[in-house]
Amino acid sequence: MSAPLGWRRTIAFASGDFAFNLYWQSVSLYLLFYYTEAVGLSASAAGLIYMVASIWDGFADPVIGAAADRTRTRWGRYRPWLLFGTLPLAGGFALLYFRPPLAGTALVVAVMAAHLVFRSLYAAVNVPYAALTARITRSAAERGNIAGARMVFGTCAYVAVALLTQPVAALATGSRDAPFGFFVAALLFALLATPILLLVFRTTREETTEDARARRALDWAPVLRNRAFWTLVLAGLCFVVCYTVFAKSVLYYFKYVLLDEKGAPAALAMAGASGLVVVPLWMLVARRIGKRAVWLASCGLFASGLILFALARPGAGWGMNALLVYVQAGYLGIVFAYWGMLPDTVEYGEWRSGGRAEGLVFGLALLFQKVSLGLGAGLFGLALDHVGFVANRAQSPATIAGLVTIMVALPLAGALLSMLAMAFNPLRRGTHEAIVAEIAARGETR
Repeated sequence: MSAPLGWRRTIAFASGDFAFNLYWQSVSLYLLFYYTEAVGLSASAAGLIYMVASIWDGFADPVIGAAADRTRTRWGRYRPWLLFGTLPLAGGFALLYFRPPLAGTALVVAVMAAHLVFRSLYAAVNVPYAALTARITRSAAERGNIAGARMVFGTCAYVAVALLTQPVAALATGSRDAPFGFFVAALLFALLATPILLLVFRTTREETTEDARARRALDWAPVLRNRAFWTLVLAGLCFVVCYTVFAKSVLYYFKYVLLDEKGAPAALAMAGASGLVVVPLWMLVARRIGKRAVWLASCGLFASGLILFALARPGAGWGMNALLVYVQAGYLGIVFAYWGMLPDTVEYGEWRSGGRAEGLVFGLALLFQKVSLGLGAGLFGLALDHVGFVANRAQSPATIAGLVTIMVALPLAGALLSMLAMAFNPLRRGTHEAIVAEIAARGETR
């Protein structure tokens, strides 16, 4: 049994999510908008690039995870990936927001190539970091604390990205939508993220217990028979697709429906900052009802927010800001439950098969997450083109109505499907603790 982590080590490890989310939230909140408004790509081309890169990233994740599982160094299996991947990742992120002096097909190819490079580098650092969650502790309670702390750091990064991106771009170039301004903002985020990830490498320690199965070729047994893992992944896929469509609609809604583009960063920041209150509340709720029940409640909260949006159609100002906070509360509950439950599926697979495969579990989970992000972005781009959207022009009433439909219909369907999938997940409250105890008892009788 490993020694308790304590809050100091928990916070040091979780701070990595601030760095990763400087990158991730920038890609999630602004990259598609940057493609259409700054680079000048069509919505369908931008959505296609985002979709292909996300799927590429997804398939890279289990490859990286399997490679990390077989890595043996004096620093452990997963930590060296942080050490050697952090600086290239910073460079790849800056490249993502560099607009080459090209046009037409050449521009699309160059933008696509930059996105693929960034996604590959991100996978090489983020997957081992995620897999460390299952390696540094087997305690479900400590994993819940880690998930909550990571989300608080991720929330801070979300707020920073939302508040700083366009103001930094405007300060650098005089325009909120200039390509070079976005590039300057990307450099700033990379400079902030790099030392944090190196600090995580320095302060994190891995358990050194060796698994005989891990010395073999890639072992799928802990994954293939893992109902806890597959139902979690399916529920996550449904929700990520639906949330991606909604989240990517927000900037366009502010700019073209509310005619308040300058109000979008503050609204996004307020929604993100709510996580500093909402995430600790979800952590407390999870202790009483379990993480699976938190997932179901969060889906219901998110779905009810969409229905309120469809019925009330709030204008600019506090009404829209309050709605985004309400919807974000549901989203944050899902994210907390997902990252709290995913490490627990490692022991569920070990309980069923006798072997552990942290890297493969996390790599596959991230594969489906990235595929669903790509599908959501691709669907959003195609749907925008379908309703007649043209960037940087006044939109017709039909296009406005179409945008509102996009923001409600697909996300609502995804939330309901996510609830259905999670209903079949076996990790109810107390189940993981019983599994860990049984695994320990098996070891004592050998």
